[in-house]
Amino acid sequence: MTKPHLLYVAYAFPPSTASSVYRCTAVANAFAQDGWDVTVLTVDPEVWSEISGVDEKLAESVNPGIQVVTVDDGGAEEAAKGDLRRYPRFRIEAPYLWKEVLRRRSRRAFPEDFHGAWLEPATKAARSIHAVKPVNLVMASAMPYVSFGVARALDGVPYVMDYRDAWAFNTISGEEDFRPGSSLGQREAEYLQDAVQVWFVNNQIRDEYARRYPESAHLMRVVANGFDPQPGHARPVARATERPSFGYLGTLQYVNMPLQEFVDGWGAAFGPGSGRAEAVFRGKLSASGAASAEVLQVFGTESDNGLRYDGPISKRDVAGFYRSMDALILLLSSGRYVTGGKTAEYLATGLPIVSVHDMENAATDLLRDYPLWFPAKELTPDGIANALRDCAAALKDPDEKRWAAAWDYGQQFLRTKMLEPVIDELRGIAGYGSGRSLPASSEERTQA
Repeated sequence: MTKPHLLYVAYAFPPSTASSVYRCTAVANAFAQDGWDVTVLTVDPEVWSEISGVDEKLAESVNPGIQVVTVDDGGAEEAAKGDLRRYPRFRIEAPYLWKEVLRRRSRRAFPEDFHGAWLEPATKAARSIHAVKPVNLVMASAMPYVSFGVARALDGVPYVMDYRDAWAFNTISGEEDFRPGSSLGQREAEYLQDAVQVWFVNNQIRDEYARRYPESAHLMRVVANGFDPQPGHARPVARATERPSFGYLGTLQYVNMPLQEFVDGWGAAFGPGSGRAEAVFRGKLSASGAASAEVLQVFGTESDNGLRYDGPISKRDVAGFYRSMDALILLLSSGRYVTGGKTAEYLATGLPIVSVHDMENAATDLLRDYPLWFPAKELTPDGIANALRDCAAALKDPDEKRWAAAWDYGQQFLRTKMLEPVIDELRGIAGYGSGRSLPASSEERTQA
């Protein structure tokens, strides 16, 4: 029996460590596990070795049956590359003018700064893949949003749009980038109407898109981020401790995250040089991996206060890091559309979580019923200190039933559980299965 063939367009894919690569990996794997032939179209990994770094262990987590086709970025990442030896004279002598020329040139193919340059090489590759083995369904993960343009390259082939963010507005500030009636808004509306499904990571973004494009609301699904079990994933032991270790794992965005507020709260909770607790930070210090002066100063001046940075970590080693911690620190950017890619993974550990973020964030919807949640109700030194102290007190005399309930709560966020029903629907659309229809939102499920 033939299998449905999925073409999955993901600009970043392992071994890349770029934003949301874990979601892309999990989605491709889930389709392969469901019995699809999966071809991933992505950027040549050499690009990532120059920009955000690579994780070869992460590449090992890709289903071996998935075919990965890599293509040149078309110049989309030239502005991000920092090898001075490769700079043309124009860039050296007039860097701002060079960048503006590059930006305008990229937008000729697709209306997205720089990344529009990927449309031509990616479209050519998609058509070649389809010519060799006909594609039954295309799925495009964005950003960059040029991936949506590539998804439409195969005439007559249905496609799915996976919004990991929002094209029309800034999910942190909420500021609108373009109106529905603008030329770009009309293009987005056309893309949405022609899709067979449109995925969003939370209800907040989905509901805003339904408001902006009501004619496509019935196509919109919430496919939340979940956790992907890594080697060593296991229920934690409720162990009493007088000197707790708090862990943070993720990418630090100093400008948008309340990092300095956390540092001030940490000092208020435990005091300089007290040795009463430690906070271990792992991950990248920025999206590119380059450390800002502000972040370096934080870890330089606070090393005597129990705070330290231990560098990046492979995705395949994260379970070991979590096992070595007593509790976790959830630092998130502000913004009601923000869920945070790490939130579900944190919940799945079963460990106490100290939230240091705006309580209006979408992440709060996932956390509020978690038995070991210690939120900073205000992003002030006292508010953060109180949350840290409450967590430390719970760690001194842990309640095993509470710890067990936290573990059970977190396991519901297994990503495969969230993907199974929408993939089943898509199998039907591709003509290879039951394809039971799904309601478009949690609100519709409530009304049913």
